[in-house]
Amino acid sequence: MKFTRTLSTLSAVTLLFVLAGCSNEDDTTVDVKEEPLMTEKADEKPQQAFVPKTAEQKRLSASGEASEVTLTGTIVYKEMEGGFYAFIAENGDRYTLQKLDKKFHRNGLIVKITGMPMPDLMTITQYGTVLKVDSVEILDASRVIGNASSH
Repeated sequence: MKFTRTLSTLSAVTLLFVLAGCSNEDDTTVDVKEEPLMTEKADEKPQQAFVPKTAEQKRLSASGEASEVTLTGTIVYKEMEGGFYAFIAENGDRYTLQKLDKKFHRNGLIVKITGMPMPDLMTITQYGTVLKVDSVEILDASRVIGNASSH
């Protein structure tokens, strides 16, 4: 008997909440003017304030034209997107190397590299700025990981 009474009370309370939720009176709503979330304006350039620029990109955008740079850093092998050789400069800037001679395909090789940064070019690697390599000078090969033909 006690169980049946508790069950009846619980059912009544549940029914009360269900009916209260279905009432037509909605005192808790606020009129909100709906504005489009996205607008298209052909004459405005997209804002890129949220993307921090590297020192090299700032220098390139200030001068208006790209110029050759010489950087010191490490060639590293990255296994994403099928594998590629990248370059991490001493200041931490990252580059995807374009036209790197195969004899420099050595993970951990420390080099001085000269090339043309191409900040507006995108690749499938999406790893830093693309650097079109003109010349490479080996500074230290003692930190190479594995052999040259491992990748």
